[in-house]
Amino acid sequence: MTQYDYVVIGAGSAGCVVANRLTEDGKTTVLLLEAGVPATKPEIQVPVLWTKLWGTEVDWAYFTEEEPYLNNRKFFVRVGKF
Repeated sequence: MTQYDYVVIGAGSAGCVVANRLTEDGKTTVLLLEAGVPATKPEIQVPVLWTKLWGTEVDWAYFTEEEPYLNNRKFFVRVGKF
């Protein structure tokens, strides 16, 4: 069983920076975990097609809470998981 010095959950921009800085000395080991599926969909590689990914397995499908100053509407939050 492999042991790591640190576990970083989330390989977004902040998680990657943290993992990189922790390993700069070359001695520290980090396990960087990310949820989601492999980025095999062609739409992921073509920025103009990003709307085609809404509601698929690579979309977290988050909504905000009801916004009281916007007639209690909920808004879709576009966050990818790949």
